[in-house]
Amino acid sequence: MKKSGIKQGLNRRITLIMLIMMLLMAISVGVVSYTAMRTTYLRFYNERAQELVHIVADSTDWEKLEHYVKTGEFDDYSAELFAFYDSVKSNFSTAGYLYLFVPGETSLTYLYEARTPDDDPADIAKWGQDFEYTEYEYTYLVPDVKAGKAHEDVTLMASVEFGAGLETWAPVFDKDGKLQAMVEIDYLIPDIENNLNSIEIRIIPAFLLLITIVLVLTLRFLKVNVISPIERLNRSVIDYNHGELNLNIDKFKKDDEIKNLATSFGDMTARIEAYTNQVARVTAEKERIGAELSVARQIQEDMLPNRFPAFPDRKEFDIMATMEPAKDIGGNFYDFFLIDDDHLGLAVGDVAGKGVPAALFMVMVKTLIKNRALQGFSPAEVLQSVSEQMLESDAADMFAMSWFGILELSTGKGIAANAGEEHPALRRAGKKFELQIYKHNPGIAVMEGVRFRDHGFQLMPGDTLFVYTDGVTDRVNEKEELFGIDRIVEALNRAPDASPSVLLQSMKQILHDFSKETPQNEDTTMLALRYYGPKGETGDWS
Repeated sequence: MKKSGIKQGLNRRITLIMLIMMLLMAISVGVVSYTAMRTTYLRFYNERAQELVHIVADSTDWEKLEHYVKTGEFDDYSAELFAFYDSVKSNFSTAGYLYLFVPGETSLTYLYEARTPDDDPADIAKWGQDFEYTEYEYTYLVPDVKAGKAHEDVTLMASVEFGAGLETWAPVFDKDGKLQAMVEIDYLIPDIENNLNSIEIRIIPAFLLLITIVLVLTLRFLKVNVISPIERLNRSVIDYNHGELNLNIDKFKKDDEIKNLATSFGDMTARIEAYTNQVARVTAEKERIGAELSVARQIQEDMLPNRFPAFPDRKEFDIMATMEPAKDIGGNFYDFFLIDDDHLGLAVGDVAGKGVPAALFMVMVKTLIKNRALQGFSPAEVLQSVSEQMLESDAADMFAMSWFGILELSTGKGIAANAGEEHPALRRAGKKFELQIYKHNPGIAVMEGVRFRDHGFQLMPGDTLFVYTDGVTDRVNEKEELFGIDRIVEALNRAPDASPSVLLQSMKQILHDFSKETPQNEDTTMLALRYYGPKGETGDWS
């Protein structure tokens, strides 16, 4: 009885599950197909309605309508034009309403409504007749009027007299491009629900038949390949369960398949237990290390300026910077800070190394640069002092590259020192980005006794400065090609007038498109600054 009950129980449960799945699939397909067909159906008729209303609007010459608009009296042009309106309504049985009106602040004024011989004149809107906006017009019509554009969305309406339909409109402009009037058309869709339901009635039975066939075949397959093997295995397990607590291989017949299975199961159980213990130890260690790295990365990110706009009260400039580590923790950094009310410090750097040591070295270099700059030293003096201090600390024979500049906000005069970092790019207002190539200083903490040199530059209102690390130039793709200097300049000049935030976002996308999923070995750091001068972005510099 037990064996039969197990087999029949599996049969019943699997059959019930399959029936439920079939029902859910049928309902889902019905809902999805109905929704998709309805959307396609409405979109098709909406395109036809919009095409028709554009034809009518484009045929309406506002200047030639001047006499009719002022007096409501037909002249040659208005009579010919509105005869065309009438023919559109007559020839297109789906054009339930077609009229021209002037939109106001709280109401619209009818100029002309198309009519057919079957229309009751009492139902036709008259010239100069006002219609106050309802909530519907405020929601759909008024925004398009203010934007001076045609209606683009599918707006379904329901009429007791005509049934379902689509409502759309298009603007009429004068010769100066100013919106003067709107043409509206109510495009009827006869029997939309009946048409969709008839399509569904043909589709669903065929789909249900297909599901039934699949269900029968699937149940047969499961019975032969799943239910019967499980029932046989269950009998062996029950027999073994009535024996000794330990697995006794001798109870199975020699060369029996079940004995082989039992032997394999016993060996597998022992291996799984040993492996599980090992995995638990390794997992616990990895989770601890991962948590520590996550905290370290968060601390590193929090040390970099990450609130933008960085100086919302300063109108002389706009700045944006990003750092994307190649590993869990990066060795790149950027920084910007006000030394005083008229001087802005800018720093970008790259530590030679990865992981936690590089991150710690980075923190030291970044902190020392800012501290020395706040004491009033020039960029060259700052980097030289940092280099000497790092050499004295003997920081695991590590070194760093860094570009550090100080910009006088009132004049645009700048001084920078480049300790082995990449050549910055500069865009003059109205022109394209170009590399600023000059002789570099050696890297920070590379060697003792080296004198660092300053480099002067001048920013004019509208100029943009772009500074970056070798993670940009050394970005590689799947072909092991480097991104390189030429691609940097070309990428910057795709939208040279973009704001710093948009510029860096565009550069990041271009770099990701170039490398795709190729792993990177270098951290990527970029900084962009747009200088507006003491008068700010809206200042008059003519």
